[in-house]
Amino acid sequence: MTEQEKREIVRQSFGYCCAYCGVHENEVGSELELDHFHPRAAGGSDDLENLVYCCPACNRIKSDFWPSDPTVRRLLHPQRDVIAEHFREDTDGRLIALTQTGAFYIERLRLNRPPLIALRQARAERISLRLEVNELRVAQAKLQEQLVARDEQINEIVAQLNRLLSNNG
Repeated sequence: MTEQEKREIVRQSFGYCCAYCGVHENEVGSELELDHFHPRAAGGSDDLENLVYCCPACNRIKSDFWPSDPTVRRLLHPQRDVIAEHFREDTDGRLIALTQTGAFYIERLRLNRPPLIALRQARAERISLRLEVNELRVAQAKLQEQLVARDEQINEIVAQLNRLLSNNG
C-alpha cells in the first residue's frame, strides 16, 4: 500500500476531522496531518491502527508524548476509547472532564484553547439556526396550507353571494 493510499484510508476513517480536537479539514482550509498515536520515537509503528488524522496544532501539542506507564496519565485513543465516557462538551463550548483520564487528555492536548471553544460555539449556533430554520419552514408550510384553505372558503362565499344576488335580481 502506498503512503498516499494509507493517508486516504486514515483521512476517511476519521471523517476528515482531527481525531483529537474535532476540527474538520474544511474548517482549516487544507488536509490535516497523520500522527503516530504511539510515537515512532517511543517504539510506535507505521501500521494503520497507530495512525491518527489530526490538525497541525494538535500534532504539535501532542508531539512525541507517550506515557511511561499508560495506566496513569494516558492519552485516549480516538477509535479505541469511548471518548464520551471521559469528557463532555458544555453549553459554552468548553470540554468538561468526567474522569481523571479525560482531564489529563483535555489538559495535555489543550482542547479548551480559545479558538476551539469558539469553533464549538459556532457549530452549536449553526445547529441551533438550522433547527430554527427547519421549524420555520414547517410553520410556513402550515400557514400556506391555511391560506389555500381560506382562499377556497372565500371563493365558496363569493360563489354563494353571486348565486344569492342572481336569484334576487
